[in-house]
Amino acid sequence: MKRLVLILSITFLVLFTQACSYSVFMNSFPHLRNIQISTFDNETPEYTLAQDVQEHLVNSFQRDGRLRITTIDPDSFIEGTVLDYLNEISNYDIFGNVTEYRVSILLSVTFTDLRHNEVIYDNRTLRLSETYAPNSDNPELFTTEEQARQRIFERVFETIIRSTLEAW
Repeated sequence: MKRLVLILSITFLVLFTQACSYSVFMNSFPHLRNIQISTFDNETPEYTLAQDVQEHLVNSFQRDGRLRITTIDPDSFIEGTVLDYLNEISNYDIFGNVTEYRVSILLSVTFTDLRHNEVIYDNRTLRLSETYAPNSDNPELFTTEEQARQRIFERVFETIIRSTLEAW
């Protein structure tokens, strides 16, 4: 009986550790193994914005793990331009006080398969927006412009991945 329990325990442990290493991520372009992410151009007065977008994309691809970041002989390439940045009033309360702001970033992004020499994703008008409320008690709302910007950066990555590696 002890031997059976030991065998079942070892079998379970082996299966469990193998299951943990399995990835549920799919790659619609299995020939792509790595990526180079260029420094984005910036056409806004927000002087670090393009660098922030590029750094967030690099970090996101590293966490995701489907494509390795490289600068030597890449299989794929992302380039882009930050075209516009707005941080504007979105909402007022009944007394005329500002309660919410909306951050909006307009980008042009291209994802190119360098192995097959084809553009996989090209969006010249990718506009993403988030709202924040500096004086809100609502835990679901961002309270700073920086938090809203970070969420937009996450959505840039999600949009690119959904439109490329996860494309049907």
